[in-house]
Amino acid sequence: MQVDTRYRIVYSGRLSLGHSHHEVVEQLARTFNMSEEEARELVMNGSGRVIKHDLSAAKAERYREVLASVGLEVDVEAQSVASGPSLDKPAASGSGVSPRIDVDGFTDRISEPNAVEAGRGWGWIQDAWGLFRQAPWAWIGALLLFYLIVIVVGLVPLVGGLATTVLGPMLTAGLMLGAQAQDRGEGFGVGRLFAGFSVRPGPLALVGVVYLGLVLLIGLVIGLLYIVMVGGSGMMVPEMAPGMTMTPEPFESMAAGPSFMLPVLIALLLGIPLAMAMFFAPALVALDAVPVMQAFKLSFMGCLKNILPFLVFGLIAFVLFFVGSIPFLLGWLVIVPVLTIAAYTAYRDIFH
Repeated sequence: MQVDTRYRIVYSGRLSLGHSHHEVVEQLARTFNMSEEEARELVMNGSGRVIKHDLSAAKAERYREVLASVGLEVDVEAQSVASGPSLDKPAASGSGVSPRIDVDGFTDRISEPNAVEAGRGWGWIQDAWGLFRQAPWAWIGALLLFYLIVIVVGLVPLVGGLATTVLGPMLTAGLMLGAQAQDRGEGFGVGRLFAGFSVRPGPLALVGVVYLGLVLLIGLVIGLLYIVMVGGSGMMVPEMAPGMTMTPEPFESMAAGPSFMLPVLIALLLGIPLAMAMFFAPALVALDAVPVMQAFKLSFMGCLKNILPFLVFGLIAFVLFFVGSIPFLLGWLVIVPVLTIAAYTAYRDIFH
């Protein structure tokens, strides 16, 4: 009888580094559509439990990766499977197979963003206002602390810019996690700002690194275009005769011409899709444990499929910023938190 090697997934009883029990319970329940009671029972008392069995090597590795992304450390164990009933046995006394955890279902739920009607652009702000009113001072404090951290870290010589790029997605994810917790009735506090440091910090930092790399790549492309334009105009000469001087007229004529705007337009054409890809990426990584590159892709698709709602949202946000700037920018203390929460309500609409 031919025997193939099959594998089972056994919960080790340990959590991934940087994850707390409370956060793993939330992530597990959210990712696999479990109740929090079921998720808490597995996390706290499920050591040695067989989560899934009769898996191929590739599928077992997929389970390991997805469960690690929500904070569970599991072991992949070989089992013998003949061409008949499963020979799998529980890994520990009293343990059983948990049928609720299915990575195929996990993948399907995040594979395609929804398209919503244009009016939801205003609806996102309305929903955000409702959440803001429940904890206005906490939201104002969290946003003030957010920008204070970014400004102070950005002032550090040499590494400040890189550090803010890495910290930005973590802090943003914390705000999104806080908005989700408040949406579920758990309340919001300033401390939620730092939730991203314990929920998938590595992938969130990678979001910032990938974003920085793409920004630098766009900058390199634009710089090369300007070098080519200057070289083609004849302003870059290898040698000059004695007594000759460079005059500003060639530069002024190039700047006044329409060709000077070409690199600017190309920068916009590249920068707008990058902004779309970045908009939901921290939320997708933190709230749904989406892999980093897939998060960029889904964020771009979500924005692209909802151009009209975002147009409405953008126009209303512009008006709100203008009105809020009249009394010495004091209105921004309310507008910025509301629009930040609106990023979560938009995410909720488009991806769930």
